[in-house]
Amino acid sequence: MVKCAECGSELPQNAKFCPNCGTQIGLEKDVYEVSAGGLVGKVKEIIQDARVKRIVIKDEKGNLLLSIPVTWGTAGAVAMITLAPWLAAIGVIAGIITRCKIEVEKSPEP
Repeated sequence: MVKCAECGSELPQNAKFCPNCGTQIGLEKDVYEVSAGGLVGKVKEIIQDARVKRIVIKDEKGNLLLSIPVTWGTAGAVAMITLAPWLAAIGVIAGIITRCKIEVEKSPEP
């Protein structure tokens, strides 16, 4: 039986989401380690990919700092107005930490 990559629970056949933690099944995950100075720039680069579903920022110890759902509109672009508060929060995080991990959840290649 297949297990959830996030929580390890057994998944029912043909499940799209984990019944235990709600994680979407079948997403690819990329992890980047960046310095505080490159954090905002890397996030802006990542959101250019239309397959991105969520961006998770963690500190060096793996503690969750910020989880950003990325929603693409009908025009096929992320509205920068909706991302402005997130980018401001990322700027604050960059002022507090020295290094962090960015986990990017993407839908699979078509």
